[in-house]
Amino acid sequence: MISTLLNQPEVRSLLTLISSIIILIFSAYSILLPSFIWTCISYSYIFILLYFIGVALLMRYWARGGQYPDIQTANLEGQTFLITGAGGGIGKETAIELAKRGARVVLFARRGNLAETISDVKKVARSPANVVGNLLDLSDLQSIKSCVEEFLKNEDEYVL
Repeated sequence: MISTLLNQPEVRSLLTLISSIIILIFSAYSILLPSFIWTCISYSYIFILLYFIGVALLMRYWARGGQYPDIQTANLEGQTFLITGAGGGIGKETAIELAKRGARVVLFARRGNLAETISDVKKVARSPANVVGNLLDLSDLQSIKSCVEEFLKNEDEYVL
């Protein structure tokens, strides 16, 4: 339980920050460093700046989390993914990555972004026929209802 908690990137980053502050405080009171060394370091803003840059870089390294190289080679053929908010940002990038791996991607986005997103995803897809888009505005309940009805009407063979 504790080892699982300590392996979380956020926890490691927070522990790095707390331990660096404790080290800085102990150093200021000559517990970890002799007083003459601390006096030389503390009067130079460059050393203090380098200390905090080092702490920030260490926190960034810990907070980055695990890397999963197997996901780069995953074959997703035969799988279907529905992506809301596919008009841009994370949704669009997710759709592009899934299409590269052969997945069938159904995009849901607003009218202004959908056509461009579909063409961008089809450019990189293994099979452009596997990229489909539907208009959806999540702030409008009528739009959600009509989108679901249209999706179910057009996607009968894929729905269980």
